[in-house]
Amino acid sequence: MPQPRPSVEPTGATVLLIAGVTGAGLTWLALSAIEGLGWPAPAVPLLAAAVVAVLAVATALAARWTHRVVHVKREAIEPQRAVGLLLAGKAAMIGGTALAAGYATVAMRALPYLDAALPRERALVATAVALLSAVLAVAGWALERACQLPPDDDSSDAPGGDPKGAPSPG
Repeated sequence: MPQPRPSVEPTGATVLLIAGVTGAGLTWLALSAIEGLGWPAPAVPLLAAAVVAVLAVATALAARWTHRVVHVKREAIEPQRAVGLLLAGKAAMIGGTALAAGYATVAMRALPYLDAALPRERALVATAVALLSAVLAVAGWALERACQLPPDDDSSDAPGGDPKGAPSPG
């Protein structure tokens, strides 16, 4: 009897939509509350862009490695590592989407005040972090897809198969 294949569904568009709406909505509420108290909106630190960029690069490298091992070399990954990679991909995709929407909201709220230096800086840095967060989400998508097992077939693409599709002897 063949062994059952693992079944974790890919992250759907609905989940990403909810993440984006939640990120934008919570950011809007927080900024409204801060401004309602008469406080200025906080500056967006450049460190946020650096952290998101490092996460995006690490996720992209993990996706590349996973794709190479699972789809090119057709090797198995230890189950715990595979689950960790899958969860990292899902977290990067959902978190990146929420962050992108949140930072885009910060940038949009600063647009009417671009004549002043601080709102202009806030808008520029928030836009950069939003774009990097979108890159993080795409890297998470790539990692999640790299974790999908290739289809079982006996074609020449499969390890041990010959070009005619018959399994090789041995």
